[in-house]
Amino acid sequence: MVQFHALGLLYHIRSGDRLAVNKLVQKWSKSSLRSPFATCYLIRLAAKLIEEDEAGAESPLFQFIESCLRHKCEMVIYEAASAIVRLPNITSSELSPAISVLQLFCSSPKPSLRFAAVRTLNKVSMKHPQAITSCNVDLEQLITDQNRSIATLAITTLLKTGAESSVERLMKQISTFVNEISDEFKVVVIEAIRSLCARYPRKHA
Repeated sequence: MVQFHALGLLYHIRSGDRLAVNKLVQKWSKSSLRSPFATCYLIRLAAKLIEEDEAGAESPLFQFIESCLRHKCEMVIYEAASAIVRLPNITSSELSPAISVLQLFCSSPKPSLRFAAVRTLNKVSMKHPQAITSCNVDLEQLITDQNRSIATLAITTLLKTGAESSVERLMKQISTFVNEISDEFKVVVIEAIRSLCARYPRKHA
């Protein structure tokens, strides 16, 4: 935690000087931080700089974030994957390593990781549905997850990425427990169905 607080303080001191912030992030991205919390914070700072500079995959900071996908700590790996998928000008090919990591997390024994992965994939499906079709088998397995939030997100993601032939089956499955989920997830379901109607108007009719 000491490194995390130290990095946060350094950023706060230099936050008014963009060049100084850039140098700070560049310096520490080349070092091996021991604290996973500090590494996560550094990933967020790097992603912010990439977004502000409208930089692409050739940026050293992007390469740093991508390297964090191979970190030993799951928290850091997820933070890196989440940062990559949130970048505004990301392409499907640049998304691929992050999607692969999230796909692995979908089969994690930890509910928190499964939830984080499927929620992030759900967000990706709104802009890059084709990028996550490789995860459909893993998402199908989450439909029966005991955690209704995970199951709901899995189904709504599949509604955006799955084939037309699977629509009716998915709709039947979600109707069995829609009354048990929170309003937040009901909104997610409605948005998925609206997207579905646009993709397959015959099903809507």
